[in-house]
Amino acid sequence: MESPTPRQAAKRQSILKVATDMFLRDGYSGVSVDGLIVKTGGSKSTIYSYFGGKEGLFSAIIEQLCAEHVSPLFDMDLKHKPLKEALSTLSKVFLDVLLAPRTIALHRLIVAEALRAPDAARSFFDAAPGAAYGCLAEYFTWAEETGLIIPGDANTRAKIFLDALTGDLQLRCLLGLAKRPSKAEKEHLAAETIAIFINGLSPA
Repeated sequence: MESPTPRQAAKRQSILKVATDMFLRDGYSGVSVDGLIVKTGGSKSTIYSYFGGKEGLFSAIIEQLCAEHVSPLFDMDLKHKPLKEALSTLSKVFLDVLLAPRTIALHRLIVAEALRAPDAARSFFDAAPGAAYGCLAEYFTWAEETGLIIPGDANTRAKIFLDALTGDLQLRCLLGLAKRPSKAEKEHLAAETIAIFINGLSPA
């Protein structure tokens, strides 16, 4: 397949930008190709040639949003850090990513469309919580090998720690019961969770 020209690439990105705002605001069923054309210009043939239709456009949006919003999770280097410092670093990045308004909107959209678009749902899971689980499990494995923590299942520990961080705050945000949590709220939750884990994982 030939590489797109700069003009084609710019047009495709323009469509993605407008469509992203529409999907996040109106949901999958609330967006039509005709409505998108009104906003972006062009024609149906343009949408279909770039994305193969509405479903392909939706998948492209999910892929791009995941890449944009979870990139900080891939930039962390936790190895060689003491347990408290590593957990503190991960907690801040993880909560900032998952509780950002745009990530919450994306999460709502994915949950609503997960059964219809399982590939998009899997992409979201792998990119957001999956990346954080993997990063922390890798750190726990290293920490165990160096004697910083007692032996155990690194993957399960990572899930327990991160799920403890997100359960209450994330659910309230997803349900619209709370606005974006304050820095103090996130820091308090992280500090309490970290204290429990340090107490439980540190060698006697």
